[in-house]
Amino acid sequence: MARILVVDDEHLTTEMLRTFLGIMGHEAVEVHSGKQMHDRLAYDRFDAVLLDIMLPDVNGIDLCKALRSDPTTSALPIIMISAYIPPLLDEATRAGADGYLVKPINLGNLRDRLTAVGI
Repeated sequence: MARILVVDDEHLTTEMLRTFLGIMGHEAVEVHSGKQMHDRLAYDRFDAVLLDIMLPDVNGIDLCKALRSDPTTSALPIIMISAYIPPLLDEATRAGADGYLVKPINLGNLRDRLTAVGI
């Protein structure tokens, strides 16, 4: 079982991802802003992060870059989430994302992305 931090301001999306991750045998912890993500990562350990690109307080691409530049989170698998594909897919990859999910997310795509990062 993996512990996965889900960062998305849409509560419906976080509920759906929590349900999907539970079906897969993983534990999901939800936060809804970049600040909440940083606060949670400061005292808790996760096996991966599902990170929305459009957050109310900060751009997810910038958060991904910050996670990559921090030695404590630089190797943490990050899968970006967005309803938009290009050009954000390229930006996410350049920022260091390990994968990308397009909303609406389905269980098969989520499973594939997690498998690709070793979860």
